[in-house]
Amino acid sequence: MVPIRLRANSSGFLLNRPLLEIVLPLLVMVGPIACQLSAADSNPGGAPNIAAPQTNSYPESLWIEAEHLRGVKGFCWPMGTPAMKKTAGHWGLSGPGWAAEWNQGGESGFLSIATAADDDRATAKTSIDVPAEGRYFVWVRYGDWREQPEPFSIRIEQPGAAAWQGDYGVHAVIDEDNESKLYWGWAFAWDRREASLKAGVATLSLLSTQKCPQPRQIDAIVLTTDERFRPRIKDRPRHPTRQRLDSYRHEPLSDLTPLSKAAELNKQAPSALPPSWNVRTFQNKGFRYLWNSAEEGPNADWLLSDEPNRVLFPYGLRDEDAVKELKQKYGGRTDVPIYSDPRVVPTFHGVGAGIFATDPKTGEVHPAGKRFAQWLDKNPDRMWAMMMNYHPGKPIGDAGQQLLAKYRDRYLGSISGESIGYFYPKSEEMRAVTAQATTRRQLVEAFTPLTQTGNREKYRAVYGKDLDANPYADVISCLSVGNIAWAPILSQWGCRTIGYESSAATSSVLNMRWAFMRGIARQGEQLTATYRSCNFGDASTIFSNSGSYHSPQAILDNYYSVYSGAGMTWYKFDIWYQYMAGASMFYHEQGFDEFWQPGGTAAAGKQELQLSPKGKLVDRFLRTTAPAAGFDRGSPYTPVAFLVDYAHGWEPAPFWPNSFKNWHGHEERFLFGDHEKMLEEWFWAAFHPIASESEKPMNATNEVYLPGIFGDVFDVIVATPQVDRWKTIDTYPVVIANGDIELTAAEGARLDAYVQQGGTLLVTDSQLTGPGVAALKLPATGEPAVGQNYRWLDDATVVSSQRFRYRPIAAGQAEWKPLAQTEDGKVFCAASDRGKGRILFLSVPRGLGIDRRAVPVVPQLIAHLTRGLMPIEVDGDVQWLVNRNANGWMVTLLNPAGQDKPQQGITPTDHRENRSVTIRSRVPVSSAVDRLQPTDRMTINPAAKGIVNVTCEVLAGGVRIVEIK
Repeated sequence: MVPIRLRANSSGFLLNRPLLEIVLPLLVMVGPIACQLSAADSNPGGAPNIAAPQTNSYPESLWIEAEHLRGVKGFCWPMGTPAMKKTAGHWGLSGPGWAAEWNQGGESGFLSIATAADDDRATAKTSIDVPAEGRYFVWVRYGDWREQPEPFSIRIEQPGAAAWQGDYGVHAVIDEDNESKLYWGWAFAWDRREASLKAGVATLSLLSTQKCPQPRQIDAIVLTTDERFRPRIKDRPRHPTRQRLDSYRHEPLSDLTPLSKAAELNKQAPSALPPSWNVRTFQNKGFRYLWNSAEEGPNADWLLSDEPNRVLFPYGLRDEDAVKELKQKYGGRTDVPIYSDPRVVPTFHGVGAGIFATDPKTGEVHPAGKRFAQWLDKNPDRMWAMMMNYHPGKPIGDAGQQLLAKYRDRYLGSISGESIGYFYPKSEEMRAVTAQATTRRQLVEAFTPLTQTGNREKYRAVYGKDLDANPYADVISCLSVGNIAWAPILSQWGCRTIGYESSAATSSVLNMRWAFMRGIARQGEQLTATYRSCNFGDASTIFSNSGSYHSPQAILDNYYSVYSGAGMTWYKFDIWYQYMAGASMFYHEQGFDEFWQPGGTAAAGKQELQLSPKGKLVDRFLRTTAPAAGFDRGSPYTPVAFLVDYAHGWEPAPFWPNSFKNWHGHEERFLFGDHEKMLEEWFWAAFHPIASESEKPMNATNEVYLPGIFGDVFDVIVATPQVDRWKTIDTYPVVIANGDIELTAAEGARLDAYVQQGGTLLVTDSQLTGPGVAALKLPATGEPAVGQNYRWLDDATVVSSQRFRYRPIAAGQAEWKPLAQTEDGKVFCAASDRGKGRILFLSVPRGLGIDRRAVPVVPQLIAHLTRGLMPIEVDGDVQWLVNRNANGWMVTLLNPAGQDKPQQGITPTDHRENRSVTIRSRVPVSSAVDRLQPTDRMTINPAAKGIVNVTCEVLAGGVRIVEIK
């Protein structure tokens, strides 16, 4: 039995709040449930219990995202125009939300659903598996309109039992003059009803049975046996897996027994970096920063003018007075902040080599293109790029193609923000070619030819011919939603660079997205790109007048202002983390925003042109990382790889809840299922505390930057029938299969070879299919059974768990050593040594309980498999990443606590959230210097077992990059 511990923060132990502090706010709340006190362990704002799970102490619960119900069709936007909020007997998607949703902390899973005010027959259904018989509390999060009802019902049907129905939305739950209701006309509310249910399969239906004044909007449905559960924002019922993960924050992971073969055989973690892990850059010439540049207008003087007092470097500003003052202040000078850095790459708007577009009548390159060719000749070390967003394309004749050929070796490619290339196959053709696909691999194989044809035709239209063997090579797709689903596909299609558009949104989880990009880029020998905006949902931080939308007429959506959007802590983190994570290049969407002229309406007046807050951060980044500064970022050291199918299709926050963002056009097919749930649950365990943070009101950083318990030690690689692309798998001591994978015989043989040659592989029941599974020689198992609670390794303590199904691993298989067994001794997780390596098998299907949540053994497996692999680790409640460079190590530390920026507004820094950190090194340490705070001395102390500790403090909202030699 593990004792209960209080959670300590930087100021001491968190204690229970005074009674009046709890009671008084609750007394004024409206609704019969609101006046019941919330249990401390279900209060997201209070101190979480962090004891290790105890036996029989957890309720059974089901969490259902409304958008995952079957029968959802099209869209319904409750705050849209009349045409946007119509339905006819169905529910439609109403997310991702606009200002109203984001300013209430966001939807629980990025999306919600709605039905029209006059739709009295809308139905959506799903099949659920009730874990145990008993009394369940059926909670719903929905939109509670001001002074108007929004009636809807939940019905649950089970074989041999009378149907249960609960009616909701008839009475107000939230104060009618609540701030959200006053601004938006409605507020998210939770309400519950009680149901007695049997164990087993049931059908849950969401119904609108009467007309009402406003649309009904539903976010999430929860069934739980926990009568103490009181959701306030997006909080979930207590769960043993979450408790297990939380306990690792306060228990030394270094004491855990390593489960990988590599850690068992090598007591000292290797410090050499595999060559394939080195960060790639264009032409091996180092990091580059792509910047929007004008080819016409007042800010094109750098290109079009010969005036010696012009601005000499490519730049981008929009405000006319700012452009004028920039010319006055920096005209003719070689020391322009940001713009004079030679790593800045002029980037023009167009399709293909659009800067070299030609006159259709004369065939001549336009004057701007000729001038740019002269600029490239005068600057032989400079590169160039294009950005294609929404551009229709201009003809590029022979003269332009000749210039492209001349400067091709300096052409980085064409940025494609939020698209895989800005071409649009006909929907009826796409649905036709994918109609017979039954698996995700078949789906990709079906839509690949039509997609590649669409991309090829796009460039054939501007060049007049097929200029390149693979026109996808130059496309730099940077999706914010769906990048992890498309990265493996784009890699196989031959894109030279794969990218991501960074933003603050639900499930952004930047370290996970970088694990995908980095691992796939290493596997495919590609570059990586970061498309930098400053967006938080539908809002953006903007410091120029021309880019701002901050009148009352913009308040319902896309409100842009100096106080809107992701803000400067996010912006600072984005620069440093993405650079250290391995970005080959940045593209700066809002490059017009680096200078501003702040002022006031009374005393302050209008100040002179200066770097904006964005500009200050970019300027410092460029100065700090300049080659002359000797800043060697090295390459991330990530010894654990998740293996996913190249056609996994998953995105945790999709615009449509099916595979590949519904590119195939079948709204009702390839929907969210057990495959997607496994991917989510295992990644959420690896990148904990994303699940905990997603329950809070979303701010600019809490679902983007995660102070993980395991550190950012992961990559993601893909299983593909092109077995020659499996070349990096052997560089990872540990591989964890995640999601469903179709294994060909060749893939199975390759995976077995990985194990035989020294790798450690973890797989689960039900996730692998295809002829390749046989090569893994998984253990014989018995008939499915139901378990609850188990014993782990050699510990006699019973670990608490939700109910789960499993196949008992048959006795008499001596090569399989038990790792986990039920209370009555049935083995459901075991390991077998093969050749030089090891394979681990978990017989719980996909590692998910009956509630479709990961069982606690999942984080235990991850915790033990990650032990003994890192030469350097970090103890402390911060996000951390370790890089190997030529002379030692770089340790990136981010502390997102204490800087909780909402979508609109800014907050003061709460320095009570500073974090004390210990860097534990298993390699010798002679010096430790923070490259961002070089005057702050690090404390270096030898510890036991050859460990050297380096201690420091990371301020609230702060970044530290510690170089260790």
